[in-house]
Amino acid sequence: MGAAMGLARVGSAEVPRVAALLARAFEDDPLMDYAMPDPAARARLLPKLIGLNVRYGQRYGEVYATAKWEGAAVWLPPRRTRYTPWRMLRAGMFAAPLALDWAVLRRLSVVENYTARLHRLHAPREHWYLSQIGVEPNRQSQGIGSALLRPMLARMDAQSVPCYLETEKAANVSFYRKHGFTVVADGDAVAGGPHVWAMVRTPNVVGGTGLEPVTSSV
Repeated sequence: MGAAMGLARVGSAEVPRVAALLARAFEDDPLMDYAMPDPAARARLLPKLIGLNVRYGQRYGEVYATAKWEGAAVWLPPRRTRYTPWRMLRAGMFAAPLALDWAVLRRLSVVENYTARLHRLHAPREHWYLSQIGVEPNRQSQGIGSALLRPMLARMDAQSVPCYLETEKAANVSFYRKHGFTVVADGDAVAGGPHVWAMVRTPNVVGGTGLEPVTSSV
């Protein structure tokens, strides 16, 4: 399927490569800046932290990268959009305390509790969840983010299934709107912490409103 979509399906052996790619993409992310304010520590810890999420996605969802490894996305399918303790254990996510100090874990936990509440309240009953997407910093604004999104969104259209995501970057909101997403909730996760936008995309079905034309990209 990955070849047909123009993307490469990521296997377990490629998880570290995707983690390193997404770590570079997320070095300036407001959530990561809040959780790990020291740039040197952030650069060192992000591959380990993001690697846990990529491994979870590879095991319980689908992870895709562009053919030249300029960007990657982690998707969780309907009925597997919640991070359950058993799945987290099997994916090795409880190893986080060994890689991160408690101050970082505490800040991450506060924001994650907030985003999990948004997810419960505002996501459609059956949906795909875009857990993470990123593009190499020197390849951003060149259409790679759109290339990662379009095949999966077309698949959701064919299945008539909506998609849900959160973002902490204000600039991303307009990008996702170009792809048919609508803001359903937003707010500060914590005082002094990142602002979070929750967004939902209704599938583009025959006779529906359709997907807006893309005029900008990440």
